[in-house]
Formats: sequence, C-alpha cells, structure tokens
Amino acid sequence: MRVQGYYRHPTIHTGSVVFVSEDDLWMVSAAGGSAVRLTANPGSQSGPRFSPDGTLLAFVSRDEGQRDVHVMDRAGGPSRRLTYFGAATTIVAGWRPSGDRIVVATDHRQPFPGWTHLWDVPVDGSAAVPLRLGPAFSVGFGRSGRGVVLGRNTFDPARWKRYRGGRAGTLWIDRTSSGTFRELVDLDGNVAFPLWVGRRIYFVSDHEGVGNLYSTTPTGRDLRRHTAHDEFYVRYPSTDGERIVYQCGGDLWVFDPTADETRRLDVTIPSARPQRN
Repeated sequence: MRVQGYYRHPTIHTGSVVFVSEDDLWMVSAAGGSAVRLTANPGSQSGPRFSPDGTLLAFVSRDEGQRDVHVMDRAGGPSRRLTYFGAATTIVAGWRPSGDRIVVATDHRQPFPGWTHLWDVPVDGSAAVPLRLGPAFSVGFGRSGRGVVLGRNTFDPARWKRYRGGRAGTLWIDRTSSGTFRELVDLDGNVAFPLWVGRRIYFVSDHEGVGNLYSTTPTGRDLRRHTAHDEFYVRYPSTDGERIVYQCGGDLWVFDPTADETRRLDVTIPSARPQRN
C-alpha cells in the first residue's frame, strides 16, 4: 500500500534526503520513492541537518522533555544528546564547514522567549560556546568557510504571511569573515533562511505575495526569483552546497541551481499511521 504523509524539515546530501513525518526522521532517495524510517522515539524529532560529509545527522529531540540537540549516524541507530539548554526555542541552524561543530540557534540564557542567539555545539560532547554575533535565527557559511550570512527575525514566514512590521526578517552578511556585517538586501517583505550556495546567497521572501526562493550575489545585487509557487510558501530550505531541498505544502521539492529548475519528490512512507490511529 502506498501511503502519503505530510513531509517537512528536509535536509539533503548527495543522493539522500532526510525529512520529518509523524514526528520522526525518514530517509528517501533524492530521486524520490519509498522512505525508510530512521527513528521511532517517544518524543518528537525536528529540524535534521546533514553534516558536511554526510555521515551524521544533527536534529532536535524532545525525548527527554525539552527541545535539545542530538546527533546520530546517517544510517540510523541510537542518538547522542549534545545540549542541555532546557530552552523554549532550540533549533539546528547548520554545521560549521569543518564538520566538527553544529551551529544552534537558541534562547538559552536570554531574557525573552524566542530571542535566539547562535552557539557552537561540538560533536564530541564538550561544552557549547556562544558565538556572540547578536540575535540570529539562521546562518549560512561560504563553502570554503570564508564568509557568513545571518538571518535575524527570520522565523518561518509561512506562519506570518506578508508581515511588514518592525520584526520582519533581515539578512546580514560578512563576506570576508572580518567581523563586520552589512544588510544583504532591502525588500518590502519577510525574508528568511539564508543559504550560501556557490557564488550566490539564496533565501525565502514574500515581497511579491507568496514566499518563494530568491537569490542575490554576496554584494546584494542581481536579485533573481527561482520558484513560482502561487499557493503555498517555500518553507525550511536547506542545502548541501550543490542543491536546495525545501517543503511546500505537504510535499518536498529539490531545486538545482545549475539548471535553475525545481521538481517535486514523489515520496511514500511505509507506515501503519500509529499517531492517526
């Protein structure tokens, strides 16, 4: 029996996509097909991110109550808990290009819920270290490790459609890792999820009505639109440095920057639907 689900929080590495459905992690070929369940845990799992070499998965788990960061082998098996923040908001923002540290956005030690800052979380289990880059929810690194782009107030725009107020998302870039940031682009919309892919910065914006995937050069020039979704927003994009995977509606899509084309993944999950039962 072919069972379809609601697919979200995808991450991609070479030929594999990992995503969340039924509050667990699943893996499927980047060409689509039948997915394999990676977790069957008592708590919810969210926001997986492949390590740069594709051998590990970092994600947030609620197996022990609060949302904290875990890491596991890409093929499945038991996970290791890396943080004990006990915070209201904790998400995996990405990995350092070196692959030895996970970058986490959390409101740990902050006076207000949801006011997230970035922390380095070593994979070896040693203590997390604050990055001291100010408020930020998302981050993207240049492929060589040189250059960083931050998202401030860049919560999922699909939950705050066409917001134009003072807490709309903004993107800030330090092209040379000098420590000095400037605003990447000034659009009349809500922007989010910066991704540094090759020589361009990709992001989600709804300045034309519906959240789609756009890009500029690292100098903020040459704005281009890459997707044409007119009903549901592009949500939770991530990249392996070559392709971008994202959620739109309840489906997964893969965007190829080289061909400037996006395609929907045909995914099925062999599940007994225990939560619906």
